[in-house]
Amino acid sequence: MNSSRCVKCGLVNSRGEATCRRCGTTLTSQPEDTADSRETTRIDQDTTRDSAVPEYGLPPGAYALPRSPFGGTSAEEGGVWRDGTILIMQKTARLPDYCIKCGVAANGSHLTRNLSWHHPALYLLIFAGLLIYAIVALIVRKSARIDISMCHDHIRKHRNTVAVGWLIFLAGVAFIVFAIANQSGGSALFGSALVLASAIYSTFVKVVTVKKIDDHYVWLKGIDESFLAMLPSVNRR
Repeated sequence: MNSSRCVKCGLVNSRGEATCRRCGTTLTSQPEDTADSRETTRIDQDTTRDSAVPEYGLPPGAYALPRSPFGGTSAEEGGVWRDGTILIMQKTARLPDYCIKCGVAANGSHLTRNLSWHHPALYLLIFAGLLIYAIVALIVRKSARIDISMCHDHIRKHRNTVAVGWLIFLAGVAFIVFAIANQSGGSALFGSALVLASAIYSTFVKVVTVKKIDDHYVWLKGIDESFLAMLPSVNRR
């Protein structure tokens, strides 16, 4: 029998796994078929299951890692689940190669996004000042870089939608510049309204909506049901 302890992060994986389910490191077989090693494995696994849940998220191993329906059990092919209408994934995982908006094969096409999140209660700091809020949010935010699988058609539609938002913004700036040059209060007001409208519009054209991010997992909304139906449901330990 062989040990499945990862030499990089120390996680004890299930026997027979080729890669570490936490960090993706290739597991090397080491002869440790002793009573002490088996007892250590049992204690480590129990510790993983019973570890305390952080305030805003879950520790590694909080979700059981089922065999991926897309084949394989590696960190790149596993580590993605559904919880109702919410997609949950490990930060190191890779989304299946299907469009998140319609479920068709993406054939490798994707959009890379740097996502960030902080607890909604921090928005109350805006009343103390935008600068204070911006500094605190920048310090405590959680972030993740995700390759979001999308078909070419939905990528094109998204880019067209983003372009419309930029046109609205630039039109607003042009009206403000015109208003300054001609001392026109009406043009300035209209230009400001366009800039504000572009800011509001941009909040509705995101590829996905972040529900939460912690040190290990990302929770996403705005995923099509046809894509979610391919994923295993979460199995909280």
